[in-house]
Amino acid sequence: MIYAIICEFNPFHNGHRYLLEQLPKGEGDYTVCIMSGSFVQRGEPAAFDKWERATAAVRNGADLVLELPLPYALSDGDRFAAKGVELAAALGQPTTLAFGTECEDLCGLEALAKVSEETISPIIKELLERGYSYGTARQQALEQLLPAQAALLRSPNNLLACGYIRACLTQGLSYTAIRRTNQHDGAPVGTIASASYIRKHPQFMQKYAPCAQGPMLDPAAAEQGLLTLLKTKTAEQLRQCANISEGLENRILSALFESPTLTELTDRIKTKRYSHAKLRRALCAAALGIPAGLPEADAPYLRVLAFGEKGRGLLRSLKETARLPICQSGKECEQSSPAFFALERLATDLQSGWLTAPRPAGEDYRRGAVYINEE
Repeated sequence: MIYAIICEFNPFHNGHRYLLEQLPKGEGDYTVCIMSGSFVQRGEPAAFDKWERATAAVRNGADLVLELPLPYALSDGDRFAAKGVELAAALGQPTTLAFGTECEDLCGLEALAKVSEETISPIIKELLERGYSYGTARQQALEQLLPAQAALLRSPNNLLACGYIRACLTQGLSYTAIRRTNQHDGAPVGTIASASYIRKHPQFMQKYAPCAQGPMLDPAAAEQGLLTLLKTKTAEQLRQCANISEGLENRILSALFESPTLTELTDRIKTKRYSHAKLRRALCAAALGIPAGLPEADAPYLRVLAFGEKGRGLLRSLKETARLPICQSGKECEQSSPAFFALERLATDLQSGWLTAPRPAGEDYRRGAVYINEE
């Protein structure tokens, strides 16, 4: 059995190690992490290098870490979940998806996940016409249909868990939930703190993470870099990018040259229909030039970031069962899908250049999968 975890590990911390330790693994079972790379679903560059984060995961319980392709990592929660599960299913072996929740009511989350699109779509459509964002419209629709269970969705990890369950039901995967030890973005509990807390207080990294993960992102450099890239775009170029629709490109351009920071830019273009997170993802997609149709495209490959000794054996068996090419180098990724890899390379070059200790371009070509043998 493979236990798959869709994750960001931004950074990998003690709570993630706890999740890996709680998996009901037997002697012949494996843990495969499907991890966002150089940009994350919050709509920003990753705080730490993707190979460092993947290595930390392997050193602390994972057998194999695969990269979630950039267009999926910068998608909304439902697509992020669906594409991650699609990659897990592509392993071609018996797989159980494991995820963290902020409640013990898995039955309530299952009931929410099983609401049919035929039932919920008319309500969502009505709320969208009233100007609500899709995420808010879906949550309010569920509150109308299942008011008792819908309260669970006020916690972000429960909301994502609902998307995971829905995707697993579609792909025919089994799933298991593990209760989180602290609340999302909450105060630390013992040696456990959320990734967002660690990013805000990097001086405590040693206490809340099992190992160092290289230099951290310089937020000011990343912010100015993204703003500069956006200023090179025309309205027509923005219209062709993922997450840009309904005239958002015009709102961006009209506010861009009056906004010295990304926060001010998102505040200026914010409407009832767009959450701040959705706008951050749209701005990153525009800055990187992610084509509108790519987040919906089929997964191109299974890219290996890091693996251990046990993972090496799993890789051998995956060569026989996987439904997608297994790539351990940038060159192999480029051969499998030039479009996906070109974006991945750009994202990594930018994120690497915005670290507090910047790295030269070309990391995606120079660095292959990391093998960790600690025996």
